[in-house]
Amino acid sequence: MQYLSQRLALEPSEARDGERPRDPLARDQRERVLAATEQLIAEKGCAGTTIEAIVKEAGVSSVTFYDHFADKEECFVAAFDRAVGETRAELIETVPQDLPWPDRVRAGLAALLATIDAEPARARLCLVEAQKGGPRMRARYDEVLDGIAVELSDPLGQAIAGGLAWLLRERLELGGGGSVHDLLPRMTEVVLAPQPTHG
Repeated sequence: MQYLSQRLALEPSEARDGERPRDPLARDQRERVLAATEQLIAEKGCAGTTIEAIVKEAGVSSVTFYDHFADKEECFVAAFDRAVGETRAELIETVPQDLPWPDRVRAGLAALLATIDAEPARARLCLVEAQKGGPRMRARYDEVLDGIAVELSDPLGQAIAGGLAWLLRERLELGGGGSVHDLLPRMTEVVLAPQPTHG
């Protein structure tokens, strides 16, 4: 006898592979699953978050979970993508794009830190647990950092993006849950520091 999860994983589903479900009820259920996943990962970490806990928190059935996701890691990646996408959209809306580069950097970092302080569960998912959730989640985390590096338009963009992520991760993991806003001067310096000249 096959387990329900194995049987459902073999059945095709329109909602899998990043597609948004068309039905309003299905969209609502998917959003509830992703919100529950984000919250549970923040509380218990990826290793401690189970499908059973997710469906209980979301108020859906296991069948509904497998209608949307093939497995736990696919759900984790979708929750990460949702969190990153919403945060990025919020930052783009908040920070005027017509500012000079140094002012835009300061405003962008200030807005990012304010968002982290306002949504610590989301920050923990994106900056701490994304590196622990399995190979697909780690790959998505690396892709996001690569995208940030490109946006910095700097030859050292990857090192800068990695350094900023490390500062934030260290604070979120070891900082005891306090505000990250005091990191603004240090992070601004990391991005805007003059590049060494070779000659």
